[in-house]
Amino acid sequence: MADNFIHYSTSTKTDRKTIEMKALFSTLHSLVPNQISTEGETTLPVQIENATNYIKQLKENVEKLKEKREKLIGSREGEIKARLLVQVEAHQVGSSLEVLLTTGSDYLLVLNQILQLLQENGTQIIHINHSTIINRVFHKIVAQMVGEGMSSEGVDGERICETVKKFVSQYKDGK
Repeated sequence: MADNFIHYSTSTKTDRKTIEMKALFSTLHSLVPNQISTEGETTLPVQIENATNYIKQLKENVEKLKEKREKLIGSREGEIKARLLVQVEAHQVGSSLEVLLTTGSDYLLVLNQILQLLQENGTQIIHINHSTIINRVFHKIVAQMVGEGMSSEGVDGERICETVKKFVSQYKDGK
C-alpha cells in the first residue's frame, strides 16, 4: 500500500509538470510570430526550434540597429562639432572696437551674449553685419567705446577685446 502511495505521488507531480510545460510551450508558441503550420499542430521540438531561430533573428536585428544608431550618432556629432566651431577676432581701431565672429547657423545666442558683453563693458554698438554661407555665419560688430575711463590709448579697448575672446573660448573648448 505504501508502494502505491509513492507511485501516485510521483505520477501526480509528473502530470503537474507536464501540464505546466505544455502551458509554457503554448505561451512561447503564441509569442513567436508567423507560426503557420501546414500540418495543423506543430510538435514541441519544432516550436522550440522556431522560437530559437526567432530569438536569434531578433538579436541580429538589435545588432544591426545598434550599428545604424552609432553611425547616425557619429555623423550627428560631426555636424554638431561643425556648429560648435566659434571663432573670434577682436581689435581696437581708435576709439572703436571691431569684433569679427564666426559661428554655426544656430549660434544666435552667442551673438546676443557678445553684444550684451560689449554693452556691459561700456561700448555702444554702432554697426552689425552678417553673412551666411551654408551653415556658417560671419558677423562683424563695430562698437564705440563711451563713458568715463575709456582711453584712446587702448587700455580699456584691449581689455574688452580680451574679455570677448575669453568668453568665446568657452565655446571652442566645448564647456
